Amino acid sequence: MNIINTVFTAIGVIVLLIGILAFFNPNWTRWINFPGGPKIKAIGAAITGFIFIIIGLLIEVPME
Repeated sequence: MNIINTVFTAIGVIVLLIGILAFFNPNWTRWINFPGGPKIKAIGAAITGFIFIIIGLLIEVPME
């Protein structure tokens, strides 16, 4: 796993945690740039974080 994959995984974990925190505390949704109400923003952030984690773990991004 190279540095790009590690960065994708770390960003995914951070975004996923923000999404989970925003689901329980709507004040966190002001950091999420996604259309809709607080619950929709939290779900969108959690899904985006999960996608970044999957990309970081499964897809080998080549370094030049």
